[in-house]
Amino acid sequence: ALEVSASVVISSCRAGGAEMLREIVSLLVVSTALCSAGAVGDAPTEVQALLAELRAAEAKFELFKQERLWAVQQVQAEDSEVQGALRERIHHLEEVHSQERTHRRLHSSLNEAIAYNTGNHTSNAEAIANLASATDHIWLILCGALVMFMQAGFAMLEAGCCRSKNVQNILMKNLVDVCVGTMCWWAFGWTLAYGIGDGENNDFANDKQAFGTGFTEVTEDGIFTPSTAMLNWFFQWAFCSAAATIVSGGVAERVKFPGYLIFTFVMTTWIYPVVVHWTWGYGWLSGGGINDTGFMDFAGSGIVHMCGGVGALCGAVVVGPRKGRFDGEESFDPHSLPMIILGTFILWFGWYGF
Repeated sequence: ALEVSASVVISSCRAGGAEMLREIVSLLVVSTALCSAGAVGDAPTEVQALLAELRAAEAKFELFKQERLWAVQQVQAEDSEVQGALRERIHHLEEVHSQERTHRRLHSSLNEAIAYNTGNHTSNAEAIANLASATDHIWLILCGALVMFMQAGFAMLEAGCCRSKNVQNILMKNLVDVCVGTMCWWAFGWTLAYGIGDGENNDFANDKQAFGTGFTEVTEDGIFTPSTAMLNWFFQWAFCSAAATIVSGGVAERVKFPGYLIFTFVMTTWIYPVVVHWTWGYGWLSGGGINDTGFMDFAGSGIVHMCGGVGALCGAVVVGPRKGRFDGEESFDPHSLPMIILGTFILWFGWYGF
């Protein structure tokens, strides 16, 4: 009885059940007294009853202890949930605070950039204008170079289509188209087509900037500054040479070199420049002289190719067919198919410059 009572007392102290502890201690004292009395002959029945009550109290205390343990576990679980929610809330607040700091930094950087650009808007505008001008120059130079490269395609195509004995004549004519056409376009062609200068644009043809005058501007301190006229001159020169070269294929093997030289001079000095001024040069044809819309030719199919094609047709009609062409006594088959194919591909590539 003493061992059982002692274990109950120890358990009671751990669980903290004060009322039940007092009851068990009272039973323990009584049972001890009865046990002592039983040693001198008192009735043991009362001791057994007290022991039974002590065991019942012990069972009751075990149930109480389990209930307390379950309550503690419930409190711990609720506390864990509360702590998890608090941790999530703290993590969310930390993220929000971090985003706000990042936003403030970005906003501050943006404000600094805006303030810098606002304070330097003049230099930025100048830089953008310079970049746009450089881009325009590169684009027109590239397109002009592609169109100029078509001269090689014309030369190879025409040389491959004619007989071998006339190859040198064909190649020389194509070279003359470029060389003579360049000089004529520089001297008079540009003047008739686009030579406005500081004057007004005429309906039929212009008369300014002959021999490249006015292509540069001179400041008060003697510094020469090139104008966009040089760039436009180069780009339009490539088209002028292409229009003249078209004629060389139309009169191949039937025109002598001096006669073709004269035609090239007239074509690049007068015919093509006047046609260009009427259309691209805002002459009478582009200004609605015939209809309200006026003449529109973006890539030059009419101004360049039709002008050169009509010139070739007129030359072919004037000089007539090649000697013996329809007599059957001599073969007029092309002498080099590879030159024809290669020249065609070069022309194809150069057309992208239009």
